[in-house]
Amino acid sequence: MGRTGISTRLQSDLEKRSISPMTPAPRKVKITDGALRAAGQIERDPSSVESSAEIIDRETGVRELADILESIIAEAGDLIESRSPELVAQARAALRHFSDEAPRQAE
Repeated sequence: MGRTGISTRLQSDLEKRSISPMTPAPRKVKITDGALRAAGQIERDPSSVESSAEIIDRETGVRELADILESIIAEAGDLIESRSPELVAQARAALRHFSDEAPRQAE
């Protein structure tokens, strides 16, 4: 069997085993109000505000920090509150102020 025989056999084996790549659907993340306000101050073109706000959220990590803080309050809020009620109150106030929605399980 010559070189073309091997090449043809490999090609037909690859065709039988081809895996069609599947890309996940893009995740639609809600933009924080703070990022929209900042983008509105920066952008002159109103059509660019939303995309700039998405970049601001992604690059600053505000969304992730708010989610983490929310989870900490939900999981250990009572424990932390028994030692430092002011700290939990400040965390809840920050979430209300900087997040676009109230904490889901913070109470």
